[in-house]
Amino acid sequence: MARPRTASLEPEEMIKLGEEMIEWVIENKPIHLSMWYTQHKDITDKDWDAMRQIPEFLHYYNKALKLVGYAYLDKDSKVDTRLKDRWQRVYFKDLKKQEDQDASEENKRKMDILQFMQSLKEKEVENLSEDLQKQFDLLMGQITKSQNRS
Repeated sequence: MARPRTASLEPEEMIKLGEEMIEWVIENKPIHLSMWYTQHKDITDKDWDAMRQIPEFLHYYNKALKLVGYAYLDKDSKVDTRLKDRWQRVYFKDLKKQEDQDASEENKRKMDILQFMQSLKEKEVENLSEDLQKQFDLLMGQITKSQNRS
């Protein structure tokens, strides 16, 4: 068995490796880049993580990532539908960024409501009837549970 590659290659070698990766991805249409670096090139995960940071290789990595990602958009691809939804965040950074921003804004809205409700409780709960206090406490509990799940 061949010895695993290392990430300590010269810049020219990194460019050649990147070009080879792009060609391989176009020919083989893998569903994940690990199919190239672990199975085809015998590169360890540790070395792969280092290689992705090398400027001469980074461009090719990003291009290959997008090429692999196309299989997740193609309705006729061999990728299972459940995986397509999950992995789109990996391959399409703009989608991930937007979803993260949306989730952050939603969490902020929930926190604002929770803080408002808590301030109401602190200020006005003494003036509420016992029945309204119980309903208010139930509502606060539901909001807290919803926030904890997020």
